[in-house]
Amino acid sequence: MTRPFRGFSGRKEETIVVPKELLGELLAEIEDLAELKVLLAVFRLLGARKAQGRAGPRAVSWEELRKDEDLQAGLEVLGRDVPPEQRLDRALERAVARGTLLHLVLQRGGHAESWYLVNTPANRAWVARAEQEPERALAGTAWTDAEAVELERPSIFALYEQNIGLVPPLLVDELEEAARTYPADWIQDAFREALAHNARSWRYVQSILQRWKREGRGERPGREEKPIDFEKYTRGEYADLFGSSQPKPQGQSDGTRRGA
Repeated sequence: MTRPFRGFSGRKEETIVVPKELLGELLAEIEDLAELKVLLAVFRLLGARKAQGRAGPRAVSWEELRKDEDLQAGLEVLGRDVPPEQRLDRALERAVARGTLLHLVLQRGGHAESWYLVNTPANRAWVARAEQEPERALAGTAWTDAEAVELERPSIFALYEQNIGLVPPLLVDELEEAARTYPADWIQDAFREALAHNARSWRYVQSILQRWKREGRGERPGREEKPIDFEKYTRGEYADLFGSSQPKPQGQSDGTRRGA
């Protein structure tokens, strides 16, 4: 029998800040308990980053999550039919497919390491810059010795299961063909657009992709994308999820799971 909880400490230093969306729309949408537990563990670990005053974009590695005793215990109580590591992997896939986390793969010393960042405008901007100018973006961070940085996008199957349901066997070949035909970011954005219209149907997603291929993504000629206000997110209300010591960029735009 589980021991009764003794109550919260009430001490400010033991309080963790989470985005209001997590306790609002996401609380209503997330059905998988492992996904929710992993997401909460990520915010707890990020809170420790803040308390320790670490610089750079705040991220949590796959290894940290695997070794976190509280999280592992929380995953084990969901059932012993599935190993905790497998539940962790699946929960992370769901979170990335949902868009709550960004999955960053670093190549370092001949090995691939998986890191997870909260999906915020500042973190998206930093990742985009890191992919284009890794040496500059990684300077001053704990990843200065990384040779390459890549944003790992969710597979089309993960997106389907997250947004629609279990993949029917007859649809496997069609999804694989779509993954070969369209860019990964198109596929992810198409699922998001379908979800925004409450259309949980592969045919709807497919029609979006076909339209984009035929007509383009819909950008108006001569329209420039509004740059991200980097200072707003690194020094304002989102600063807790993103290190404030990063140099201000000159211009804006916009994996392998286990660390070896």
